[in-house]
Amino acid sequence: MSERPASVPGMDPDLAIDFPRPLKGPSTQHQLVTLLVDYWFTSEEWLPSRLIAALAAGLGITGSATATALSRLASRGVLEQSSAGRTSRYRITQGARNRLRQGFAQVSAFGEESRHWDGNWTVIAFSIPETSRDVREMFRSRLRWRGFAPLFGALWVSPRDHSEELENTCMGYGVDDYVIFRTAESSLRGKRLVEAWSPQEFKEQYRPFTEKFTPWAERLDAGTVSPAEAFRVRTELMDAWRAFPWSDPDLPAELLPEAWPRTEARDLLVLLYDGLADAATAYIEEVVAREAPELAGTARALSVASGL
Repeated sequence: MSERPASVPGMDPDLAIDFPRPLKGPSTQHQLVTLLVDYWFTSEEWLPSRLIAALAAGLGITGSATATALSRLASRGVLEQSSAGRTSRYRITQGARNRLRQGFAQVSAFGEESRHWDGNWTVIAFSIPETSRDVREMFRSRLRWRGFAPLFGALWVSPRDHSEELENTCMGYGVDDYVIFRTAESSLRGKRLVEAWSPQEFKEQYRPFTEKFTPWAERLDAGTVSPAEAFRVRTELMDAWRAFPWSDPDLPAELLPEAWPRTEARDLLVLLYDGLADAATAYIEEVVAREAPELAGTARALSVASGL
């Protein structure tokens, strides 16, 4: 279990929320976050732990593992807990909603090749003292999540235009020793900016994703996916997809070889995540009717095609 970051004077408290970082392979905490965001992100209803446990069971998660994960997510500031009699209830905290709104927008747009690239890069150089090591690590993690990579130690680059957002991020972390600028690589000398990455390192990560989910696309087309399967596959799909921005900077197509595997993977995401939404929601309503009928109709599936 990660310790929640200590409060830092001047730091935006939303940024101190300690989300579990996506890992290779399933993580109970991460799967529960995916589940709650996928269907109750826009709702402020309190969800009884018995309902969450019943839904988690559909993902192959035991009751004890669910209880432990819920407790840890609450200690991280991702969930808030309340009690109604002997029943524990949870919902996403407002601070986590603020962060997740940006995160879902990013994972929804990730890999979308139709986005125009103007050929310019965003560059940030910054200095964070050794005495603020926790802030430095959180700040670097945030940069990597947004597709930046270090060309040199404290000089990070991205081909996307994140200038305004990046300035807000610096303010949010209390980082005031920085410079941000946009530049065309043609105006620079020396090392190419794209050398901050080694594309081959993140190319192969898409193979397991496409191999696992392509058969489900075929079954969706044939109409043979049950509601319970739709719920499980849709959650596993987004849980896996959300990990890619940590390792793939979402380089523009102009900087990548042809037939890049991310394109096929994103097509699968859109097809299955949106295509399985109705069946998955039907399964959730069945579980809600059994475990918490007062919450009937509160679940709403998100869409990567239209954002939230």
